[in-house]
Amino acid sequence: MNNRIALIIGSTGLIGKNIVTLLTENEQYDKIISITRRPLGISHPKLSEVITNFENLNTLELSTDIDIAFCCLGTTMKQAGSKEAFYKVDHTFIVDFFKLAKRYNVKNSLVVSSMGADKHSFIYYNKVKGETEYALMNLGLPALNIFQPSLLIGNREESRFGEDLGKVFNQFLSPIIPKKYKGIEGVTVAKAMIKQADSTPSKKVSFFTSDQIQELGK
Repeated sequence: MNNRIALIIGSTGLIGKNIVTLLTENEQYDKIISITRRPLGISHPKLSEVITNFENLNTLELSTDIDIAFCCLGTTMKQAGSKEAFYKVDHTFIVDFFKLAKRYNVKNSLVVSSMGADKHSFIYYNKVKGETEYALMNLGLPALNIFQPSLLIGNREESRFGEDLGKVFNQFLSPIIPKKYKGIEGVTVAKAMIKQADSTPSKKVSFFTSDQIQELGK
């Protein structure tokens, strides 16, 4: 299907930036709408920005229906500053984004979650990720693709100490780490998401583990 219109949130992050760049080069997409809190600093004829506070997602109005929705939102407890703030970014805003996408007749939805996501987990990060997945599965979206990458590798605008430490261990222990748990490049996740967006969904809800993402994003 050509002449697609994509909606994306989280465009300033590691995966989101790569998705925007790849979509501008993809002939199947005529328009990319980025919902963002600040300008991306990217200029392209296909790209338009909707700059807004994410608190307004429930009342936000778009100028057109959309075909594909990409969500790459995510933060850390340290960056958020509190459990409440973390929950708002990694759950509330994500659910609100896909409610918006559904209002504008989205056909295929893709979201970055995390390896270990489990709404019953004792680890708060994994618990919130799992609760978000569960909420999205119950939104009634036509097709939902949930990506669960392991440690993300790539250049971020901000430093994340836990990820930086993990990258060091990943580099030295790579030969003995099972593929499912190895670090994965942000651009690989972006490529995998776009490839899945370009396919005809075979299931209403699909999960992709990190090793599957690695294969899909080659």
